[in-house]
Amino acid sequence: MRFNKNLRTDIDFILRFADTLGSGTALVSSSRVPHSGFFIFAHQFIEGFIHAQFFKKEELLIAALADSGFPPDDGPIGSLRAEQQKCREAADHLLKASKEWQAGEYRASADVGWASSEYTSTLRRHLDRLKNLIFPLLEQNLSEDDEYKILEGLNNIAFENGMEGDPDKYSKVIEALDEELSEWK
Repeated sequence: MRFNKNLRTDIDFILRFADTLGSGTALVSSSRVPHSGFFIFAHQFIEGFIHAQFFKKEELLIAALADSGFPPDDGPIGSLRAEQQKCREAADHLLKASKEWQAGEYRASADVGWASSEYTSTLRRHLDRLKNLIFPLLEQNLSEDDEYKILEGLNNIAFENGMEGDPDKYSKVIEALDEELSEWK
């Protein structure tokens, strides 16, 4: 399916971010104290790219699965939605704990480590489910017209997001996070 290429590029990009966030998490748990601002900045990527853009693209896949007869609250759709919700909750917890840590509540760093770890592990399972279950299900159940609708929707989302500013914004966020990590080691 042609839409896989577009989404796989996003998945690879998100996995690069997850590796960076995971490295920051490892430093928190190893008692090398990174800066709380790293996690607050990482949250910008989470909200702006993963939740606002990627999850929006996933809605096209969810709609296609629903149109193919999959139940909206069970099975693959239910799993995707549950993982999205778990990611959102972990991200909210990450931001809250990071701000507490930044305000001087140093014990909140443990919560930051937990929330970051919870977020990355849930996100990795989610992306794995997409690649190994959702994409094959869609390949089996979509017509060419359905695939075209998804491609058109993905292009519209990309166009809308490109109109909002710097198209390399999120690449720059990852680069800045990587640079900050290199300073801690």
